[in-house]
Amino acid sequence: MRKDATIGVFAIEDEKEILRLLAQAGLPTEDLTLDKLKNFLVAKPEKSSLIGAIGVELYGDVGLLRSLVVHPSHRGKGIGKSLTHELESLAKQKGVKTLYLLTTTAADFFTHLEYRMIQRARVPGSIAGTEEFRNICPVSAVCLFKDLVPAEASHPAGCSGRVMRRD
Repeated sequence: MRKDATIGVFAIEDEKEILRLLAQAGLPTEDLTLDKLKNFLVAKPEKSSLIGAIGVELYGDVGLLRSLVVHPSHRGKGIGKSLTHELESLAKQKGVKTLYLLTTTAADFFTHLEYRMIQRARVPGSIAGTEEFRNICPVSAVCLFKDLVPAEASHPAGCSGRVMRRD
């Protein structure tokens, strides 16, 4: 990402700009309460308007990635990728092991960031029960996920992976 924009946490004064940017991009805003916006990150050039945002809804060790948006005049500069990586770090710090998302337009973008497709019916109940899954995104939306915490190395049954010494 260009150095003239910084990524920071949502502040109350960002609310109107986030909602306007999301609406301009055709992304849902009807369920974005202040409580949900608290887990958003924003990208802003110094002393300028907001140019990007991304959020996460937290449900224990899983999260729903919400509303990645970058202003059209700033796309292709790595801002979306930087926002996504920063959000993944934030989610991981908050105990999220797996992120899920729905998209109608950005599946290729997210698959390049190591998100994988999953059937909607296979997501955890806490994610499937969200307003986004139940009512906002169409059933035609692509469902993706990413494990933020690598699976522990597995060992054959009965083997702990430790070397035992015999004297």
